[in-house]
Amino acid sequence: MPRLLRLVALLSIALLPACATVTSGTSQSLAIQTEPTGAACTVSRQGAVIGTVGATPGSVEISKSRQDLAVACTRRDFLPASQVVVAEAQVMTAGNILLGGVIGLAVDAATGAMTRYPTSVSLILPPSRFASEAERDGFFAGRAAETRRRHAERLQALTSQCAVIGPDACDTQTRALEAERDAALVELERQRGVTTTG
Repeated sequence: MPRLLRLVALLSIALLPACATVTSGTSQSLAIQTEPTGAACTVSRQGAVIGTVGATPGSVEISKSRQDLAVACTRRDFLPASQVVVAEAQVMTAGNILLGGVIGLAVDAATGAMTRYPTSVSLILPPSRFASEAERDGFFAGRAAETRRRHAERLQALTSQCAVIGPDACDTQTRALEAERDAALVELERQRGVTTTG
């Protein structure tokens, strides 16, 4: 019996390199772009700042986690902009059930390697003043349309992964993306209301 236990232990150790912790790591780079460029940005998770960009475009190295990120950017003469970045499951970690079994999944869950953030984030900082109401309304209508388009693409990409990540994870991430989209649209409307014209 001890020989069997040793064999199982050795096989488990041999299979660990197949898990996402090793193949994709526990950290990643997040590129931050803004329109206009030259904005100062912070990246926070659960209220704690985990990275900064002095002037966009730039990037930060962040640890992976199941917790969402908050990216906030400021620039003189423009309204601040912020965005929630949702952590998404990586398709490749489903293979751990076959390759690494329970141990592989446990390692990935503990290190955050089974989730990943988008590789880049783009924020638009609205001007604090517009020449006319028509210019202001056109600007924000365009931003709202772009927000809906971007999230529709992400939801479509998620749908194509649902068979791999499972229905529960798919439903959870779908609701998170929809909430992110709705929050972004609410924020755009708030920004429109605080700008000035003339």
